[in-house]
Amino acid sequence: MQISAIEDHLVEAYWKSYNQILYHLMENTEQRQAENINWDEAFHLYANVIAHENDALQVKATIKLARMSNRAPENILSITVPILVELLESPSRNPSPPVQEASAYCLKCIACIGEGKLAILIGQSGVIPILLRLLLNSDGSFRKGLLKCLRNVVTFGEPNRLIVASNGGTEIVLNMLDSCSDDSMLILSEILSALALKREVRKLILSSGGVWFLVESARLGSLISRSRAAQAIGLLGLIKRARRELVNAGAIPVLMELINDGDMSMKLVAANALGVILTDADNIWPIAESGVVPLYTELLEGSDPIGREIAGDVLYTLATVEENAFPIVKHLAGILTGDNDEAKSLAGDILRHLLDCHKHFLPFLFRSPFWQAIVIR
Repeated sequence: MQISAIEDHLVEAYWKSYNQILYHLMENTEQRQAENINWDEAFHLYANVIAHENDALQVKATIKLARMSNRAPENILSITVPILVELLESPSRNPSPPVQEASAYCLKCIACIGEGKLAILIGQSGVIPILLRLLLNSDGSFRKGLLKCLRNVVTFGEPNRLIVASNGGTEIVLNMLDSCSDDSMLILSEILSALALKREVRKLILSSGGVWFLVESARLGSLISRSRAAQAIGLLGLIKRARRELVNAGAIPVLMELINDGDMSMKLVAANALGVILTDADNIWPIAESGVVPLYTELLEGSDPIGREIAGDVLYTLATVEENAFPIVKHLAGILTGDNDEAKSLAGDILRHLLDCHKHFLPFLFRSPFWQAIVIR
């Protein structure tokens, strides 16, 4: 028994020395910005630590690897992925949540690197079914870590979105959103916004009554994620029966907020999505009543040719409803008296279309201060 205790002590000391070397190596790497490190040696050292199956050492080494990942060569990270996937699955022993959580954290960090190549590699490694299975029986920080890993895998690896959908991931995400009461909703919304760019996912969202969650995804999360959700809303709006559900789910004010507050790229995506919803005649008045005319007029006056085209099409459609006549003429007057020739040309087309649709409006137009401003100009 005494000899056995001594052997155990020696083994523990041996692996502690490995960990100390690894720790020292990684600390030096962070200080020297990974200029002189032998990454092959570092990988083999990490693999040896993992082979020991000591949970505490595995967690510590894996977290260190995650923190170093943005400095490590991509070829080293790629051969580390299978080890991390095995740690996440833990097929040969009882699963250890701390080890699995550290593995998910490391995979999340690696997925951001390599302009999508490493995220795709991670998706091809079989990690997505494992993540989805673990999510069903997880909670707390472990669940949040799994969700963050899944978010990065589908955000940076476009092909992974279809893998998630084909493994029942959309249903899992929607069910979790339906029962979510903490800040995990933000992560789930970002996952859904990425998945919803796939037609199969949008069909499921529509058929399962999940349109509200997609609209919420355009309201929550990072600007990139919200822009993806707005794009997905526009694509979903191409289905006629989806437009009314989008309006009922609050898509109009959410898209207006993106048009008003977003950068030019987001403005264009949201404006186009709202224009798609507008193709349903029943939505023209609710959208116009919400105050979108000034937003589209601003796009019409802008320097972006795509923005002008989108705004021109939407204002042309809004002009078909008589209640919109005065707001449209009021805002077109500023353009028609301005110096932007391209915007003036589009504004003139919209004004002629408005008068063709509502000929009885002509006398009122002539007496309006807006028209007088145009004539004086």
